[in-house]
Amino acid sequence: MKEHIIRFWGVRGSFPTPDRDKYNVGGHTSCVEVRTADNQLIVFDMGTGFVPFGNALMTEKNAPDTANVFISHFHWDHIIGYLGFTPFFNDTFTCNIYGKEDKLDIHTIFGRLHDYTFWPVEIPMYQAKFNLHTFPKEEVRISENITIKATLHGHPNGANSYRLTIGDKVIVYSTDIEHPEHQLNPNVLEIAKDADVLIKDAQFTNEQLPAHKGWGHSSWQQCVAVAEQSNVKQLVLYHHSPGNNDDAVAQIEKDAQAEFANTIAAREGLEIKLPV
Repeated sequence: MKEHIIRFWGVRGSFPTPDRDKYNVGGHTSCVEVRTADNQLIVFDMGTGFVPFGNALMTEKNAPDTANVFISHFHWDHIIGYLGFTPFFNDTFTCNIYGKEDKLDIHTIFGRLHDYTFWPVEIPMYQAKFNLHTFPKEEVRISENITIKATLHGHPNGANSYRLTIGDKVIVYSTDIEHPEHQLNPNVLEIAKDADVLIKDAQFTNEQLPAHKGWGHSSWQQCVAVAEQSNVKQLVLYHHSPGNNDDAVAQIEKDAQAEFANTIAAREGLEIKLPV
């Protein structure tokens, strides 16, 4: 049976946590791979999980030669893995990178990442082909049956939620989101509507939110509410707090499952398969 596969390479928020009590969940920051049944490659975010993903890609016998990468926003924990992605030194590899409209244009942002003060490798040293894009207002069409749309949501300097449609399957990636006070973000409710899989920021609990107002994150309870109101089939709790060890994440998962049964807490190495 042919299937699309979602793989989680980095599930942690804010900064990496290579701690022994977080081994089961993992300590790499945001990076999610979507591999379609016909071997098309879509990636959400380039946190530190982007590094082991790149290393794994280099070992594949029939690895795709093109990646379409969609960045939720340009905070360090979502882009720092870009600097250690080994396929960029392969002259047969093409990488199309899309980011939200920002105060700086995307070429300036990536130029600053390679400032020699901070990193000794400059873009011309890469052998891969790069295409940097600001995400358009409408959608990106990757192929005849693969499209992706975006909507802006609340986070310091803003962030994008993405809706990936592959044929009749829908995957929504919505991380680093702070909902308005006393309500859920209507943009997120709309973009998540009838999704097969919703991957959503669950960094805090409702009890922790008041002490973290303005931090740009949401609770697992808000994840459940979005999943219920948007008629989502599978909820994935994501962007775990760097302060939450394996036991804490397991408890959050259990509490969420009591309210929305088809919930799972993202872990490094987790695979979700969607039959075609």
